Amino acid sequence: MKKLLLYLFIIGSLWSTQAQINDNPINLLSEKILQNELLTNRFLRDFVFIKTNIFKKKILVDMDKSLAKFDDNLSYLILHLPQNSETKEDFIKLKNLWNIYRITITNYDKKNYKNLILKTRKLNKLFIKLKKDILSAHKDYDANKKLLELAGYAVENEKMMSGLATAYVLKGGLDMPEAFDYFEKDFGLMQKHLKKIGKNKALQASTADLITDLKNDLKSVQALLEKENYNPKIMFSNVNSYSKKSFKLLSIILQNIK
Repeated sequence: MKKLLLYLFIIGSLWSTQAQINDNPINLLSEKILQNELLTNRFLRDFVFIKTNIFKKKILVDMDKSLAKFDDNLSYLILHLPQNSETKEDFIKLKNLWNIYRITITNYDKKNYKNLILKTRKLNKLFIKLKKDILSAHKDYDANKKLLELAGYAVENEKMMSGLATAYVLKGGLDMPEAFDYFEKDFGLMQKHLKKIGKNKALQASTADLITDLKNDLKSVQALLEKENYNPKIMFSNVNSYSKKSFKLLSIILQNIK
């Protein structure tokens, strides 16, 4: 019944906002989509830090803000979906999972970390599919494809960084020795992504210092992972710094999309 009601709401929303769909600027649409994709791994990262009581009060506030932003962006996207059944079905799948995930990720008594990892991966996968559905259907997609690819690199790096921090805490603080098996760890790829963004002529002047800072944060996290001493406070400090700069980098790239 809930699926039916959601489907009817989507159909009604699409029918009533056709003009908005056609006129919606791709930079604003991209911002909503990519912000949410960037957040998909951050929920689990914040969850595990909260579980270990590292900066618990601050991270609880951050978690609430992230959840609210994800909700707000979904509310925007539901009004700007392409007019095809596949995208509508993909949105319904995502929304149904999100309704469950939102409750699960804030149940701080939960200890089945593997289940949370699998749910996070599924949320991520569904959102990537929806991103492709929406952006590839936009009339201005081809003209901005290169910049959207670079924005995707910034998002991918942030998701990987959040995953590494999650695995670090799961292994060192929450007794899950196999945690790194579930998260990609490729600092070389992350450096390549930043290099590609920095080489773009339209972005060079505005991103040079920021990319240097991001590369330094990557080196700090890599060095910490190579040490045997478990230090979640330093990990959170480095990763949180990287996350803030990732949002800024994403914003700069999207400002150049028209």
